[in-house]
Amino acid sequence: MAKPKPEADWAFMETLFPKGWRELASDMGLVRQLPPHIGQKVLDIATALRLVLHYVAQRGSMRKTTASAAVAGIVSISQPALFKWMFKIGAYLEALVARMVEPGRFASAAWGGYVLIAADATYVSRPGAKGMTARLHYAMHLSDLRPRCIRITDDKVGETMRNFDVEPGELWIVDRGYSNPPSVLDCARKGGAILVRFNRHSLPVYDSHGGRIDVPALITATPRRGRVQHQRVRVIATDGGEVRAQLCWVWLPKPAADKARAHAVRDGERDPVELDLAEYFIVLTTAPSSRLTAEQAIELYGARWQIELDFKRDKSIGELDKLPSELPETIRSWLCAKVLLDLIARRLAAQPVALPPSGLADAILPAIEAPPPARRGRRAVVRDAVRVGRAPARAAAHC
Repeated sequence: MAKPKPEADWAFMETLFPKGWRELASDMGLVRQLPPHIGQKVLDIATALRLVLHYVAQRGSMRKTTASAAVAGIVSISQPALFKWMFKIGAYLEALVARMVEPGRFASAAWGGYVLIAADATYVSRPGAKGMTARLHYAMHLSDLRPRCIRITDDKVGETMRNFDVEPGELWIVDRGYSNPPSVLDCARKGGAILVRFNRHSLPVYDSHGGRIDVPALITATPRRGRVQHQRVRVIATDGGEVRAQLCWVWLPKPAADKARAHAVRDGERDPVELDLAEYFIVLTTAPSSRLTAEQAIELYGARWQIELDFKRDKSIGELDKLPSELPETIRSWLCAKVLLDLIARRLAAQPVALPPSGLADAILPAIEAPPPARRGRRAVVRDAVRVGRAPARAAAHC
């Protein structure tokens, strides 16, 4: 079987990028023609992009990436030069990601005019550390998957909205870890709104007279399955501040409810009240019903689970939580490159891409259609496609 050539692979990768990707780099001033005496090495954004994606996809080192590129005859640059590219290419990668995403579903016009932000946090390993040493807090625009906020703290800082700079007009969609009064109030005080999976233990809610609402009694009195219910509530902080909110819930259909209850039992839940509540999907939002209905709140959080799966997949398979450095600029480039590679993999998996009817296709198809005995996922296909050639062991060892 003919082995595909790296150049053919990369030519195919270029067909997956959005239109105008080279011109965009020129407009952003990433590749400029310098005087000859400077000895400029990277004359085309494709070269820099290829090395950056190879470095991220292969989960290797900058030394191996630059050595492989030199041996393959692509470009001969130093490890510090590649680091400088990682430092400055983040904004360009963000723009590529935005151009590759269809924004229709999460456009703000469809959701009360809110700019939708999905946030999460994960433990991470700093370079050279053994085990988990810090926590990465990050948020992404749902409309185009661009990073909205990235922050690294020590492992003692928990999940709270205080880690993010919320702006007016934004709706932040977060999981149970943020279901507490300080997070809800902090988001409201900054002019934003929150949509959070409800946790009755950490987020008490009150009626208009200041009386605490018995949430289990309210929820389990739901008369019909599949019909969204809502109740106006108040969230009160220990400092006396309060904000109005909507408590929205739906009694899951019987098969889904039984599955949810069984899942809770497998997780060790024995509290009868919690087992009863497992049959309900409950969220809280500070967005007024005039802008976001209870049905929209349930639907939107359900859509967030697709983003949650991306987060989990990127952390477990893509090693999103294995940071390349401690600098925010290089971390941003790293995250954007991960998302870009994932979008390219999705295009490969969806197969709307037409392979050219030429010798190029003959070189590419073996890499896609004939995997080795070990199972290769779509990410493995992308990693192969962005390879820059394999340096001999001796050459890599002495670089």
